[in-house]
Amino acid sequence: MTNKKPPYKVVFDEGVFDELAEDADLTQEELDAFIAGLFELAESGELFDYSTPVDELPEEEQAEIINMLEYKQKKTRH
Repeated sequence: MTNKKPPYKVVFDEGVFDELAEDADLTQEELDAFIAGLFELAESGELFDYSTPVDELPEEEQAEIINMLEYKQKKTRH
C-alpha cells in the first residue's frame, strides 16, 4: 500500500457538526467515528460515488446551497 494522497483536501468549518451532535445525541466517540468515516470515504473516492451533483438537485435545494456559499464568501472576505 502506498501513502499516495488524494488530489483534494477535506476541511470542515468550525462548528459544522455541533447541531448534528446535539440532535442525534452523539457521544464524542461516535462523532469522531463519523468524521473518520467521512475522511475514509473521501480518501477512497466513495464519497463522490454517493454524492449528487448540485445541478441535479431540486431548484429549492440548489438555491439553498448557493445562498450558503455566497454567505460564506461574504463572511470570509477581507
